[in-house]
Order: sequence, then C-alpha cells, then structure tokens
Amino acid sequence: MLVPRLIFNGVTYDVSQTRFGATRDVLRKLVEGQSMGVAMSLTHDGSWHHLFITPGVPVTLIE
Repeated sequence: MLVPRLIFNGVTYDVSQTRFGATRDVLRKLVEGQSMGVAMSLTHDGSWHHLFITPGVPVTLIE
C-alpha cells in the first residue's frame, strides 16, 4: 500500500491516509489565496517535523 506524501523544500514527508483529505484541502486554500500560511506536523524518517508553508513555496502532494 502506498503512503501519501508531501514534498516541501526537497524533503519528502509522509501524510497519513486519514489526514490526506484535510492536507489537500488546506493546501488548496493556500493556493487559492484563502490563507496566509499553513502549519502542519508530518513525519520524515520516523521523526515528527513541524512545518509552516507560505504562499509561493513549491509543494508537491502525492496521492
């Protein structure tokens, strides 16, 4: 089973299947200008990382 992922600043983070829909919606709002930034916690190499994503920063969401 493939795990959804988010690529931010060249680092690939895992997104839990249960949080994928919410992550996609929050990023959509950011792209549409409905938000000044998005804070989220995701895992990379087994550790939690706290991210703040702002408009204009390249982000890739892989389903």
